[in-house]
Amino acid sequence: MRVLALILLLPLFEIFTFVQVGGKIGGLWTILLTLGTAFFGVFLVKTQGLRTVNNVREQVQNGEMPGQAVASGVMLFVSGALLIVPGFLSDSLGLLLLLPFVRSAIAGSLIQGFVQKRANAGGFQQGTSNSRNTIEGEYRREDD
Repeated sequence: MRVLALILLLPLFEIFTFVQVGGKIGGLWTILLTLGTAFFGVFLVKTQGLRTVNNVREQVQNGEMPGQAVASGVMLFVSGALLIVPGFLSDSLGLLLLLPFVRSAIAGSLIQGFVQKRANAGGFQQGTSNSRNTIEGEYRREDD
């Protein structure tokens, strides 16, 4: 319910902010600023997406888990998408996600939450499980 309210109220806040900023700096500058952040967002998604794919590929080749790189790449993609969407609130959130310490903090908490959920659900099991029995034997296929 909160997410639906946020989705419905966000455009209203964006319009209100647009009007306020337009009143302070002028309509033309407001539009140019919005277009500039959109182009920056497109550039960011393109370049950072390629960089993230290369980082993940290198980490996998080195035998490392690329969790942090994947989470950071997803957040860079979200940041670029927020910059593409017209509006100053979404641009502010997108610029906030560009800060490396913000990304690493959020990525760390996302990874920790994922690991904890998987562990609580029994997704990570070590050793042999008593629920699986191995029956040894031989078989022979007879075709008619």
